[in-house]
Amino acid sequence: MSSVTTRQDEILTLLRNKGTVHIHDLAALFHASLDTIRRDLRQMEDDGLLRRIHGGAVLPNKASETYEERARELQPERAQIAQKVARDLIPDDAVVFFDSGTTICEVARHLKPSFRGTVITVNPMIAVELSNHPNAEVIMIGGAMLKKDMVVTGPTTIDEIRKYNADLVLLGTCALHPETGLSTSHASERASKAAMIAQSAEVIAVTTADKLETSYPHRVCDVEAISHLVTGRKLSSGYLANYADRGINIILA
Repeated sequence: MSSVTTRQDEILTLLRNKGTVHIHDLAALFHASLDTIRRDLRQMEDDGLLRRIHGGAVLPNKASETYEERARELQPERAQIAQKVARDLIPDDAVVFFDSGTTICEVARHLKPSFRGTVITVNPMIAVELSNHPNAEVIMIGGAMLKKDMVVTGPTTIDEIRKYNADLVLLGTCALHPETGLSTSHASERASKAAMIAQSAEVIAVTTADKLETSYPHRVCDVEAISHLVTGRKLSSGYLANYADRGINIILA
């Protein structure tokens, strides 16, 4: 086995354990030049083993066919993020928009019993999840459903969102890039996310590490519109500085 193959195997092992790797750390670890590490990462990306990001790499973000399959991916990280949001960032008397997304649904699953506020959601799975909550008032927004993503969208959805003023919105994050902002693959979902942002005093983006440094065609907002970014501990402070430098409060779960 060549030294290149051995090094790339070790890089992949590090990725699976940590969720991200950084070129300077890898160069120091393997006593290799930055150009050598960049070539490794480029070759591994061509082989579909990772996705390069600014200064390093993460595991590839592979879209699953169903909502249920996505919910099973990265479950430990997703649960850790959700517990942090539910415990520390949602006041007991708040009016909160719950966007779609598997991590947002996980937040609903961990919502404290002491919460006595109002949840307004575009995701029917969240409404069902909170039907057993002892104190939360739950409002399900109407609209046309994107079945694969378990979210309602369209003109009816936008009209209903605009009826409410919320203390905060928990945004499901399809893709978040420090330069291109928050984006999504569906034009109709872009409009509903933008409407929730406009009706909320505070914006919290909730995401696993694989959604960062990515971009989709339909832009929702600049990163500066986001108050807080909540993600897992797998990313270094240096990497997250790309977002912190733009005024976002970074919260590690």
